[in-house]
Amino acid sequence: MNTIKNFWAHRRQDGFVLVEIALVALLSFYFLDYIVVTAYDTYFCRPAGEFEREHLLVGTIGTITADLSSVVVGNNDADSARLKPFEQEALQKIANQKALRDQVRALPEVQSAGLIDYHVGTSFSNYPHIYCVESDTTKWCDAFQASFIPGEQFFETLGLTAIDGSPSAAQLSEDCPEDGAVITRSMALTLFGTDQVIGRRIVEMDHSDAQQDGNGPKVLFRYVITGVIEDFRLRPHERHAFSIIIPSRVISDYGPKMLVRLRPEVDPVAFISRLTLPGDIKAGNQSLAYLETYTDCEKDRIGNSEYTVLFSIMGIFIALLLLNVVLGTLGTFWLQIRKRTEDIGIMRSFGAKRRDIFAMLWKEAALLTFIAAVIGQVIWLQFAMNVGLADGFSRSVSGQEGDWVNTFWLHFLIVCAIQYVLLLIIVTLGMVVPTFRAMYKRPVEALHHE
Repeated sequence: MNTIKNFWAHRRQDGFVLVEIALVALLSFYFLDYIVVTAYDTYFCRPAGEFEREHLLVGTIGTITADLSSVVVGNNDADSARLKPFEQEALQKIANQKALRDQVRALPEVQSAGLIDYHVGTSFSNYPHIYCVESDTTKWCDAFQASFIPGEQFFETLGLTAIDGSPSAAQLSEDCPEDGAVITRSMALTLFGTDQVIGRRIVEMDHSDAQQDGNGPKVLFRYVITGVIEDFRLRPHERHAFSIIIPSRVISDYGPKMLVRLRPEVDPVAFISRLTLPGDIKAGNQSLAYLETYTDCEKDRIGNSEYTVLFSIMGIFIALLLLNVVLGTLGTFWLQIRKRTEDIGIMRSFGAKRRDIFAMLWKEAALLTFIAAVIGQVIWLQFAMNVGLADGFSRSVSGQEGDWVNTFWLHFLIVCAIQYVLLLIIVTLGMVVPTFRAMYKRPVEALHHE
């Protein structure tokens, strides 16, 4: 109660700080929310099926020479001579890539290996697709989509785990019908309410305005669920709880890659150092030109992504805002404490302890920060609800059912609490120096202070 009385008595002096902190709370909420959710996704949100990255390697297949006169490895097609030159060249490249894969699989340190159609960091589309239950289109979720090449040990090499009741990872990698799809457990639970969904059907819908007609959204593809795997995420700053993986029958000529999983007892760094590249592993004019750990590949991919640039810009913006409030708070509290130095001297002359004086001033600052933060947060909340941000509050990939990130009010309150704690720390730093300078003056000097 005394804190409220003291705060009210100095309301005019605290007005400037109140407005400044409220403005910072308003402007910084959106960016702070983005940073909090991203930090949670990166360091705390660990799906149950998260694959082991330490022994996963990524290989790049390169061309040694432009000479394409070597015999096509494994090509026993009697009609191959009648193929056009560019078709023969494509067949030869694919055959050579498969020969490289077989050589890598034969190494004693390798547990499994397979070709992938895209860079491992981009095998998931950045654009969500909407998948609906065929019999009940009211149930849907945004999902990330990946493709794999059957027979290339994709699931076991990446380290994905099949749930009970689903074909094993090895079985899912070996064969999959053209209309088949493998989905994650969270996606199955969201769409069907159960993870035992083998044989059930889902459809991919296009909800863009360009595809809307009198009959509603356009159906793009229909799939039969052939397997269910544990939740995982391919990149650390995203959580791919809702993912769908479909078979691809074509190996792209553009930047083919190879996933390699080493045995648990093998040292990845020593293995890469021992394997002299390029040239040690080659087939025709193709070679395993470069090999790196998945972690290094992940760092390179994220370090050069637009996401990282955006995240850095927002971090700088937040830092500037925080610097502004620190300097502003420091200057304002400095002036306020100077004006209250005489009061502090009187309290010291009556025997008040320094810690009691500091506690009194800090409680006033904490109350002021709380009121200012609430004002800024309420203003932002009104804006968010009016423009529809509350409907899609999470700026993250859809996560587990009931996750706080996807629950609007719980999400909002958690971020508000984090923001208040940060602001309170800044305000505390701003008042420490002038308060201690005033408290450590002798009472006589404090009483004569102007």
